[in-house]
Amino acid sequence: MKIPFYYDYACPWAYFGSCRVEAYFQDLGVEIDFRPVILAKLKEPAAGKGPELGERKKRNYVGDFKHWAELVGAEVSPDAIKHLKTDPRLLLRAALVAKDEGRFREFHYPAYRARWAEARDISQPDVVRGLLEGAGLGEAALERARSDEIGQRLEQDTQLAIARGVFGVPTLFVGDELFWGNDRFELVRHYLQKAAGAG
Repeated sequence: MKIPFYYDYACPWAYFGSCRVEAYFQDLGVEIDFRPVILAKLKEPAAGKGPELGERKKRNYVGDFKHWAELVGAEVSPDAIKHLKTDPRLLLRAALVAKDEGRFREFHYPAYRARWAEARDISQPDVVRGLLEGAGLGEAALERARSDEIGQRLEQDTQLAIARGVFGVPTLFVGDELFWGNDRFELVRHYLQKAAGAG
């Protein structure tokens, strides 16, 4: 069975999920279909601004972040926070190109490390070029990533995700059942086993 994994390099929780998703479902024979989307466009217009966190909840959030990073073996640089508003779209476009070229995983995992473990500015073409080269792809791949064709494809894929109900990342589906969050993998596993039993 193949299941989609919607993500954006801008999201640390999708980074944590990406660090473990393939290994977590490997014993079930599940193939993960990584699907880059633009997180900033997933937010529902009527959602409004979230409530401010109190001090106790802030401390818990920081602790939760640290605990998940430790659990999944994800390195996070203290400087990663400096790039919270960095535009990830060129990197997402490059991921589509790498996917087309059969070099996705060689690009994807170093790309996430570049953003969160190395705190690099992923909006910079030189950074994306280096990641593509590391995946065995050349300058032509970067030029294609910058093309209108790939830009429109990323936009379309994001809109298709929204039409399917996606509002955040990471999001996975088992059939029509949507599961949002790095901490929903256990539920995904339950429904995968349920689907396998029904088959």
